[in-house]
Amino acid sequence: MSHPTAPSDSSKPVLKDKNPHNYRKVGYSMIVISVSLVLIGLLVWAIGGNYHFSGDIMAKQEIDSMTPKNGYTIVVFDYTQPIGAKLKLLDSASTIDDAKKLQKQYTPDNAGQKGQVLIFGKSIQNNTNSISLAEVYAMTPTSGYDVVSFNTVMPVGARLASQTLDSLSGAAMNDSARYSSANVDTQVQILTLTSSFDDNLKQILGANYDPMLVTDNINQIKSMPSKMIPPPPTPVVPVVPVNATKTTSLQNTTITTNATAKITNSTGIQQVNSTSKSSGLAAGTGDSLSMAAHVTTTSSSNNTATTSNTTSSNHTKTVSLSENLAVNSTSK
Repeated sequence: MSHPTAPSDSSKPVLKDKNPHNYRKVGYSMIVISVSLVLIGLLVWAIGGNYHFSGDIMAKQEIDSMTPKNGYTIVVFDYTQPIGAKLKLLDSASTIDDAKKLQKQYTPDNAGQKGQVLIFGKSIQNNTNSISLAEVYAMTPTSGYDVVSFNTVMPVGARLASQTLDSLSGAAMNDSARYSSANVDTQVQILTLTSSFDDNLKQILGANYDPMLVTDNINQIKSMPSKMIPPPPTPVVPVVPVNATKTTSLQNTTITTNATAKITNSTGIQQVNSTSKSSGLAAGTGDSLSMAAHVTTTSSSNNTATTSNTTSSNHTKTVSLSENLAVNSTSK
């Protein structure tokens, strides 16, 4: 049985041409990737050595989130908290008068080192200035000196860190030199802040200092409670040398000694109770005391013999305090 063969003029399958739009999509993707790489390179170049770039973004976002679209917000700024958690929303008001009343109301609850109650308006720049001023004021001591580290690349609210509080200028100079010698970061400066807020602000802002920043600010920074209270000065304790010589003078000293002795003579053994009294001058050095005096000794004895002897003698005796003595001293 034969099978029919295919016609000799049957044509091969026709392949369709590729869509030219696909090439365009690939080209657009390559352009987008190239632009992205360029933007990343520009971002790295802009950041440079600023390793606090991400913290700066977080700080700006935090201030932006507390900035009202209308009216005013009452926030508390706590410089001791980390970046991103330095601000806390307390309340809001529609007028500046109501905002000031709320600020005064919340201030006692945030006394001490807890924070500073601030008023935020619609301007992000003014709110940022409020944080900057509040940070410097928080580091201003009521008296004495505050040695701080100032990080020039950190965002406002996190640029200052107190190292030590000193009540005397000499101690502040020594501490400032000590922290400066230990500092290895070129972006960190060691400053000494005084009780003058304006002088401290000049140190921080430098050429950007403008007294209008304080007077035009919505917050009355100078009327806020102070934060940095230096400790009292350390009392001066006199140093006593280890090998010190102590001299004690005694005058008109009476010494009473009781002694018991056994005397052997030709008549037998006697039990003698002797009482001696001496008076004279004595001088001691250190913890040892020796005395030289003219002593008159009277001895009375009772013995088994029929003979009773009374002896009176005048001699010089040296007595050491190592003996069991009772000393009655009267100084003139």
